[in-house]
Amino acid sequence: MAEYEFKDGMSAMIVGILETLGIDDAKVDAVTGNVGGRDVTTFSITVDKRDSKILIGQHGVALFSLQHLLQTIARRKFTDVSDFTVDVNRYWKEKRELLRRDAEEAARVAVSTGRPVPMRPMFSYERKIIHAVLAENDHVETGSIGSGEERKVVVKPKAVFS
Repeated sequence: MAEYEFKDGMSAMIVGILETLGIDDAKVDAVTGNVGGRDVTTFSITVDKRDSKILIGQHGVALFSLQHLLQTIARRKFTDVSDFTVDVNRYWKEKRELLRRDAEEAARVAVSTGRPVPMRPMFSYERKIIHAVLAENDHVETGSIGSGEERKVVVKPKAVFS
């Protein structure tokens, strides 16, 4: 299947699901870019602020669930599914940027103080972003502590592990 068929089919499916939810004014754009050495399509949904609260949910939980649902449907509907993400009103893009800044600040503090820096409790997808961002930093290592809703990333200067 050609890439445009996948993009068009997924875009139409997203619009259909949103219309079923009573969201009739959504705009869906599909853009493919290189992320971590692989091509990933982002289906960017633009809706009014009231509808975005419904689609994103508290801390992005509804959006994460919507993406999971769409990925499950896509695997059944399309024979050749490329990697994709779903974003609403740039939520994920802005969230990743915020997490990147938080990770870099925690790394700066850990290196300057020589002490581990525990971050706030996070969802697993947020912790994965922190770990990925700091994997590129030669001066720190990361780990996770706690369990359930209290699980958090700890950023440690590499000297602590020596």
